[in-house]
Amino acid sequence: MRIEPKRLHEGGSVDIGFELHNTGAHSQSVMADFVVHYVKANGSTSPKTFKLKALTLAPGERVELAKTLRLVPMTTRKHYSGEHRVQAQLNGRAFDLGAFRLLCG
Repeated sequence: MRIEPKRLHEGGSVDIGFELHNTGAHSQSVMADFVVHYVKANGSTSPKTFKLKALTLAPGERVELAKTLRLVPMTTRKHYSGEHRVQAQLNGRAFDLGAFRLLCG
């Protein structure tokens, strides 16, 4: 898994990536997303799901999934300083990938 950089200022970008590996004996269909738990003004977090890809992995197949998240000011979302957790979501099941720290202001 990859979250780079671990610390950034608002207006920057963070690269999020992880590898899927089918260790089973049969093909697996996977709907892969990632979830960012954005820090809110009161310090709590609010999850936002980003769709990545629907794919089928053959037995033994590996695939790298990645996305760049731009943290620029928007009219639809205000960013706040703090630790933003990131999860991979595979067929609706969440797996922690880590976090990055956003500095605003």
